[in-house]
Amino acid sequence: MLRRLCAAALVVLLVPALTGCGFRELTRDRLLVWHDWPEAEAAILTELLRGYGEVDPDLELIIEYVPADEIEQRFVDEVRSGFGPDVFIGADAAALSAIVDEGAVHGISPAQAERYGFDELDDRAMASMAVDDSQRGVPLAAFTDVMYVRHGVTAPADLDQIIELADQGQSIAIPLDFFDIFWGIDAFEGTVFGDGDDVEPDEGFVRWMEWLVEARRHPNVILDADYEMLRDLFADGRIDVFFGGSQELGTFRSALRIADEDATANESDGAGEDESTTDGSDIEASTPTLTNIGDIMFGLRTLPGVDDETPGGFLDVEGMVLNQHTDNLNNSLALMEYLTNVPSQGRIARAGVGRIPINPSVSIDPTISPMEAALVVQQRHANVLPRQFQHRQPELRAVANDVYLQVTRGLLEPEDAALRLRELYEEATEATDE
Repeated sequence: MLRRLCAAALVVLLVPALTGCGFRELTRDRLLVWHDWPEAEAAILTELLRGYGEVDPDLELIIEYVPADEIEQRFVDEVRSGFGPDVFIGADAAALSAIVDEGAVHGISPAQAERYGFDELDDRAMASMAVDDSQRGVPLAAFTDVMYVRHGVTAPADLDQIIELADQGQSIAIPLDFFDIFWGIDAFEGTVFGDGDDVEPDEGFVRWMEWLVEARRHPNVILDADYEMLRDLFADGRIDVFFGGSQELGTFRSALRIADEDATANESDGAGEDESTTDGSDIEASTPTLTNIGDIMFGLRTLPGVDDETPGGFLDVEGMVLNQHTDNLNNSLALMEYLTNVPSQGRIARAGVGRIPINPSVSIDPTISPMEAALVVQQRHANVLPRQFQHRQPELRAVANDVYLQVTRGLLEPEDAALRLRELYEEATEATDE
């Protein structure tokens, strides 16, 4: 009897304890999130994720960093074993098909997309996170190609002015890479993609080849296949204009700063003073440099085209996917909803790291954040690589870059470049398929 009474008393003592904080800890949902954001940028994402944890105190959010060159394969391997994160942030839309084929990704139904507001995100970005018409992920942000201009330097308004400014002594760097300067083909309203899965370069492609040949004749126009070298030269302040990806914005912000206050004052009072502010009325045509912020020695602008039209490069989408075996589906979807809502997207956009919001309701004031506003404008003109060419990127890049080099070195005439590109691409894809 005494033993029973003691046991009963123990139960009575435990119940209050279990209904307190300790019991709440035991019943909290745990959500594991992987991301591949580099250290300099991860603070922004971590801040957002921790903010979500405060919104939902019943959720324990575990955040882990995995290097970008490892994360996709580790995700697949872990899911195969029944483990892995509930949410993987940083999924490359171009590689989505591969991890879907491995059976690692949980699908998102149309009803879920509507319930969590994903159907209100950028249509192109959403489409890039779908495979075979099935939504397999949600976009978080995007990157695209832009024009970087050193402080105090005149930004070329169109392709013709690139040549003019080069002749006046400005150094202008254009990387010879098919994906980095596809915007040049778009400037001439061209394409290289046929209706099916064949490469079919058109007249716009030929005109872009002709322009590159002409540009090559001008010493201050630097055409080089070494993207990293050109990027680093701009970061060192040794090139006036550089065409590159928006993902370089954070690096340039860190590198291109004025060291002392006197230099800042001199730069702010000098050339380009009329570019310091804008009311936003002409942002489509040109975006101002940050001359009104003294310690920044460069600006970001939309790409120059033909006849005042803004061309577009490719839209590279960074997305989020769900673990096929997640036990926290609703919590995972709710987290994705939070990261794609207007406040979170605005925070990502204004962070100055080159990520472009994929929620079209985000508004960026060009007088406060001119570079970020220019990115939003440039995104509207961006092109999406057709899905049937996603897995052919290595072959396409290799053969197209070969053609670019041959043309700019005078080994291949621009009018023959289209045929040569078709032939090389067919040979490359046939060799890969064997």
